[in-house]
Amino acid sequence: MDMKRMHEYSKVWADPPEKSICSTRVSRISSNALAENVSDRLIVEQALTVMVDRVGSFTIMCTPSDIEALAVGFVFSEGMIDGIDDVLALTTKKQLPNVVGIQIYDPSRIAIRRNLIVASSCGMCGVRNIDKMLTDIPPSPRSLEISGDSVIRLARELRSMQPAFRATGGSHAAGLFNADGEIITFGEDIGRHSALDKAIGKCLLSRKSMRGCGAVLSGRASFEMVAKAARAGLEAIVAVSAPSSFAIEAAHRWNITLCGFVRSQRANIYTHPERIYACQEKKNVSQTEEVDPWK
Repeated sequence: MDMKRMHEYSKVWADPPEKSICSTRVSRISSNALAENVSDRLIVEQALTVMVDRVGSFTIMCTPSDIEALAVGFVFSEGMIDGIDDVLALTTKKQLPNVVGIQIYDPSRIAIRRNLIVASSCGMCGVRNIDKMLTDIPPSPRSLEISGDSVIRLARELRSMQPAFRATGGSHAAGLFNADGEIITFGEDIGRHSALDKAIGKCLLSRKSMRGCGAVLSGRASFEMVAKAARAGLEAIVAVSAPSSFAIEAAHRWNITLCGFVRSQRANIYTHPERIYACQEKKNVSQTEEVDPWK
């Protein structure tokens, strides 16, 4: 992808689901102990190699859709670039469908050269000093304000945008939303970290501003997801599932509003609730039972 095409990038949503879904035969049993041979659909997981010129190669286990956005979002989240202007070239080849080449500005400033395999469950695999990262990434600004109703609606809308999840039940999703509560970019992947990298990468490639935006996540909010949001300057995270203790600590330090268990008609706000308006406080409720996140 040359610079002109990068400037015209408009793939806000996802590649066709055919790239994300495959079929297999399974033996399915039921309570009557009878087995039947049926076709089942699976989420695709493949190795994507991101080759960063004069830095190293990174093999990401992911769903092979929106690979350009994933590559750009990954190098951004890893701190190799500060914005899309630091990407000098982005190349793919038909004969190498799962390889993306990136040339970045001033690769000499990247301290670590490495050939790394990034599992679909890995979020910040290249980080060696978390305390330094907590200090180096500045707190997010405070310009976003959003209603409690919008927080709950965003989680519901995210699910409606997941064709691979509807077909397989095996994917995560992430979307970036603006102050109007509109999802402006979306990513779906077997890995929740890669789903967020895809959404961030699409914003960068299409030169959409992430200022005053937040992220909505289909799963839990771990420290790595908060770190990616902080790196992008996002001000809020809306997660369908639970946050971790360190995610809450990091969100507090980075001035990010962290919402968890956003489902049905309620949500927990763990940090910086001042960005959420028109919410009436109710009595404290303990969240202990196992709950289907989409009910």
